[in-house]
Amino acid sequence: MAKSKLIQHINQNKINEIHAELMIRREKLIKFAYDQNLKIDKLDRECIISYFEHWGIPKRPKDIPTLMKTFFTSCFSYAILRNYLISVAGSIPTPSMLPNCLAEIYSKEEFLRDQNWMPSKLHDITSRIQQKENFDLKSNEPKPRIISVILKGSQEMEKRLEYGIEKFYQELDEINNSTAEEIWKYVSEFPKQIYNVGPALLCDFLKNIGCDRFVKVDYHLKKEFPYLLGLDDCKKLTEKEHFILSLEISSMLKMSPFHLDHLLYQWGRYKKYELR
Repeated sequence: MAKSKLIQHINQNKINEIHAELMIRREKLIKFAYDQNLKIDKLDRECIISYFEHWGIPKRPKDIPTLMKTFFTSCFSYAILRNYLISVAGSIPTPSMLPNCLAEIYSKEEFLRDQNWMPSKLHDITSRIQQKENFDLKSNEPKPRIISVILKGSQEMEKRLEYGIEKFYQELDEINNSTAEEIWKYVSEFPKQIYNVGPALLCDFLKNIGCDRFVKVDYHLKKEFPYLLGLDDCKKLTEKEHFILSLEISSMLKMSPFHLDHLLYQWGRYKKYELR
């Protein structure tokens, strides 16, 4: 595919410089992860070693209940709900923690049983909560927002999983290996019916189940390497243009968007240890 006009001006020498700097950061992060004297989140240590030392990607859930927990963890990862769930869980919730959070929030032990995380059963449980509480599903308050997302999200996932989890993964692999335009179309259409869930949160879900091109890294690159982009009007780009630009830059750097995004993210968290 031909490069977009936005990226044609970028000099290959600059790309080589950036790649070299990223590899230096990779090595430093790996060193940090093995240093038990540094205060680093346990999950971050595991991710740094897995994704950078071994160039791995997230493993896919083997069953639908685990997939659903992963899906909704991403759906709830924007600031308002993330902070609310942190206040309940005591830390950023993982998919395995989500059932306990919801059980506590809504006083429903049904969330604790794996079989209730099939899309139709999860929708039934949530519908009963809504019938009892009569939440305003357009409210910005956390409890009704969570219910709204689960109601629509479980319906959408039931359609996507109609032919089983393996078929779902097969379709994802086809999209993951397609053009940036096709990937953008997929992530734009998938969450349309789910309140307050858009392409960014869907990309978070898909990269967490092993789709390494469903990641937008443009913000990190613009912040970290402004001389690479040299785009004064970067803020004027549409969301689609940002997405496509991200994939093009990743390709030039010979890294998957997933690894590039995660490397910049982890460096932002732990670069403070560079001078130790």
